[in-house]
Amino acid sequence: MPDRHACAAPARDCPDAPETAGPDGYGLGPLDSADAAFRALVTGPRPLALNPARLAPGLPDRDVPLDELKALLLHPSASARARNKVWAELVRRARADRPAWVIGLVGIAMPGLRRAVAALSAGWRGDREDLESEVLAGFLAAMRGLDLDDLDAVPLASRLCWAAWRAGRALAYAHADWASRRRDLDESFDAPAMPWGHPDFVLAAAVRRGVLTAAQAELIGRSRLERLPLARIAAELGVTRSALCHRRRGAEARLVRAIHRGELSDPGPF
Repeated sequence: MPDRHACAAPARDCPDAPETAGPDGYGLGPLDSADAAFRALVTGPRPLALNPARLAPGLPDRDVPLDELKALLLHPSASARARNKVWAELVRRARADRPAWVIGLVGIAMPGLRRAVAALSAGWRGDREDLESEVLAGFLAAMRGLDLDDLDAVPLASRLCWAAWRAGRALAYAHADWASRRRDLDESFDAPAMPWGHPDFVLAAAVRRGVLTAAQAELIGRSRLERLPLARIAAELGVTRSALCHRRRGAEARLVRAIHRGELSDPGPF
C-alpha cells in the first residue's frame, strides 16, 4: 500500500477535531504527538495497513489498518511468534527510510512506551516531555541498531520497549545526580526529595554494588515493575517458566538481604 495518503479526516476513535494541546495547554507531548500522527495515518480511505496472514498463520488474510492490527497483536489469542513476525516486518519497513512506517511502528509500540514512562515517572523530577523524548529516542535508536538478518530470532517488542525504558532511566539518573550536586553547591536551593526509594533506582544500585547482575535486575524489573508474565519472558529467553521463577526467587532473596544489611541505603552518585 502507498505510504502517504490524505489524513485530514479525524481519527476513528476521536469523532471530534483532533487534539491540539496537551496538559500544559501549549501543545502535545512527544508521545501524544506520535500517537496523533499514528491515528492520522490509519484514518481515511487509504489507511496505512499490511496483510498479516502473509507473515504468520492465524491472522486475517486482508490488508489490516495498523490500529486494528495493534489491537489484534495485544489480544491474548495472538501467539508470540505471530506478534514477532509482524513486528519484524514493521521494523524492516521503518528501516527502509519510509517515515510513515516509522510512525506506524511507534504507534504499535505505544502501550509499551507509555508503560516505560509511567514506570519512571515516580522518580522523575524534570519535565515530563524530556522524559518522553528520551524514551522515544531510545526506542528508535534500538530499532535502528537491530540486525535485519536476525529479526525473527529477537523478541522485538520486549527488546525495543526495554531499550526505551533504559534510555529514560539513564536520563532520570543523570537528572537526579544533577539535582544532588546543585543542592550541595547551593544551600538555598530547595531540591525535591531524591527518589532513592523508587524500585528502579534500588535495582540500579544493586547492580552497581554487585548484589545483582544486570540480567537479574532486568528480570525483576520486567516481571515485577512492568508486570510481564514470567511465561512470556521465559519464552523469549528460551527457558522454562519454573527455571525462570527459581532464578528470580534467588535474585530477590539476595536483594532483600542487601536491603536489610543496609548495603543499598545510600546508593551514592550515578
